Amino acid sequence: MINFYYSDEYFNHDTGSHPESIERIKVVKELLFKEYASHNFIEPSYATKELISNVHDINYIDNIFENIPTSGFNYFDPDTIASPSSLKSYLSAVGGSVDAVDHSRDSQKDKNVYFCAHRPPGHHAEKNKAMGFGIFNNIAVSAQYANTKKNYSKILIVDFDVHHGNGTQHMFESNPNVFYASSHQFPFYPGTGDISETGNGNIFNCPLPSGCDSILFRKLFTENILEKINHNFDLLYFSAGFDAHKLDPLASINLEDDDFKWVTEVIIKKYAVNIPIISVLEGGYDMNGLYNGLNNHLKVLQKYSDE
Repeated sequence: MINFYYSDEYFNHDTGSHPESIERIKVVKELLFKEYASHNFIEPSYATKELISNVHDINYIDNIFENIPTSGFNYFDPDTIASPSSLKSYLSAVGGSVDAVDHSRDSQKDKNVYFCAHRPPGHHAEKNKAMGFGIFNNIAVSAQYANTKKNYSKILIVDFDVHHGNGTQHMFESNPNVFYASSHQFPFYPGTGDISETGNGNIFNCPLPSGCDSILFRKLFTENILEKINHNFDLLYFSAGFDAHKLDPLASINLEDDDFKWVTEVIIKKYAVNIPIISVLEGGYDMNGLYNGLNNHLKVLQKYSDE
């Protein structure tokens, strides 16, 4: 059984005619309640400023709170929008990602699986900067909390969003306890993610050329991530973006539905031996690509949780 952190609150984060729109969460909700209605659904809590400040500067956090508009839109960067009712979505996205850590520690099962169906995404958000549709780095706050507060001593984050998670990498590149592995189109937004960026020996980037197909993706992912990371972990995260799908309008990678099943399977097979898995939604801006890619990812998570 998958534990889903989801809230209708995400319908209130209005971004207007923007790729990271309310339509995305409509599609995600449709999938979850059509195919996974028998699973466990949990309302995420609201993260506190103190919790968020484990990875973000408090002055930055205060600035976000103080600049939520009373009407219309406010732009924290050219791509990152706030509407009057956005703040609770920001806080739910962080809060639910951290709730999964607490739940995993309280559970009697070793193989608990969590999917955080949140918006906005967060892997571009830096310590003191909103970027790429994201305000707070949901997965980074969660992983930092897991490492420092809940005694998960060795953590792996695997990011298969088509854009490199610059924020996540920068927050952990000096932390030997948190490994970050990313496959992404390169060179492309946000400009980071070269294979030479290795952090403290804990960063593993897998750049993909424009037009990359399934065969090349699997080859490069195997060479640059699977064959290079040979450690045991006690918590696995996915930064689960589906914008590397061939239908996605924001990038030029040509993955098929089945590639999201493959990448989830190979990571779990090698690194998830009786440990919790927390998957956090990132990008995906074609609605069919998002629906089908996510469904393939969740099918594998369900299988792991049921074994």
